[in-house]
Amino acid sequence: MGDRLTSETEGSGGMGGTDAAGEGRGAADAPGEPVTRPVARTGAFMTAMVVDAVGSGVWITFSLLYFTYGQGMALTTAGSALSTGALAALLAGGLAVGVITDRMGPFPAATLSCALRAVGFPCYLLADTPVTVAAIAFTISFGDRLYWAAHAGLVDSVTATQHAQRGLFALMNSLRNVGLGVGALAVALGASFQEAGGATLWHAIPLVNAASFAVAGMMFRWVGRPLRAAPVPRKGAGDRPSYRGVLANRPFLAFTGATLSITLSSVAFDSILPVYLRSLEMPLWLPPVAYVLSCVAIPAFQPLALWLGRRYRPMRLMALAAVLIAVSLASLVPLGRFDKAGATVWIALTVLVFSLGEAVFGAVAMTIVLSFATRQDAGRYSALYQLAWGLSGALGPGVHTLLLSASGSAPWTVMACALLLGAAVYLRLARTTPCARTAGPRDGDPAGRKGQR
Repeated sequence: MGDRLTSETEGSGGMGGTDAAGEGRGAADAPGEPVTRPVARTGAFMTAMVVDAVGSGVWITFSLLYFTYGQGMALTTAGSALSTGALAALLAGGLAVGVITDRMGPFPAATLSCALRAVGFPCYLLADTPVTVAAIAFTISFGDRLYWAAHAGLVDSVTATQHAQRGLFALMNSLRNVGLGVGALAVALGASFQEAGGATLWHAIPLVNAASFAVAGMMFRWVGRPLRAAPVPRKGAGDRPSYRGVLANRPFLAFTGATLSITLSSVAFDSILPVYLRSLEMPLWLPPVAYVLSCVAIPAFQPLALWLGRRYRPMRLMALAAVLIAVSLASLVPLGRFDKAGATVWIALTVLVFSLGEAVFGAVAMTIVLSFATRQDAGRYSALYQLAWGLSGALGPGVHTLLLSASGSAPWTVMACALLLGAAVYLRLARTTPCARTAGPRDGDPAGRKGQR
């Protein structure tokens, strides 16, 4: 690791460097590029990214049970308050965070996102009504959305090759899943403490999260100081970034729409798989074991996902990810025909296939998002893409439970069909979208930068 992240197989990322897919990278220090910085700053950047990924993953697993057992709220009340705050943040900040990121830059935006969460998490200890929980959840969710709008720009600022970008995105995806696993462990420990008559651990998690986000914010601020590049000259007012240009990019909208099938499938796996397994009278321990297996398998499949990324174009890998996830969900339909032992083995295989699809998806999705963007509008592209996750999180549980109430197999059949349709869209984009096949710079890119990531 040098002053910019590179891949041994791809050279230094200087002029004329290419990756295995034949996609070149311009000069790393061309006008408009971030200046180089010491290895220590790269280490600080990586630490900040790790803290954010793990901290966010822990809270996703921990939040509902914290309010139920740590604060004594009814489960439905806590869930409604958290959902209200998150949905309000999605409506208020879904697109606004892209504008904020493009105006501030990725590092200041990431610093602000960490500050919002560092201030918000301790307030949860004082939240004893649904209104206060929703207000704090809004603040934290807005901070999350702001971070994810800046996320792609952060990675782009410290990588010199597309392969290095895939590696870093894959690492962050893996660490987030590690965070989910740590959150599950924290839930188990919290339950043990609760049975012993104390709530110490329940209250410690928000405080630890707040402290970690404060540290991450300081690191982002420190690393970002020398990375503030000179403004990129614009040709005229028509070149100013806006959502009008993003919404006019039909291939990008098609890509984001197709990705909605993957994000909805991820929500289905997290939210209704335990209910489905319970309806089939499977052992109570099977859902958490399946969940932990997925959290372990996704990081384990990361090297394979990166190996595939060096040999195949990103859009084709997205199609592969969609097909793998479709196969895993479709395989849940005949689960009721197995005995308990057979069903356990079948679920394990299903989770492994699903996790491989998720690993491939996590390694290439954001590189494709940035292949459509320039440095001036990367925040807007990232924010619009992240709406797929926001809408899936807000609408997915309701849609999936409605399908499940109609038939046990309905959610898996519908999602598998949607994923296959998404795969077809990806394959068409791979053939027709220039940014999916070439690496040449486009109008609006700083000199020496390529559009493809």
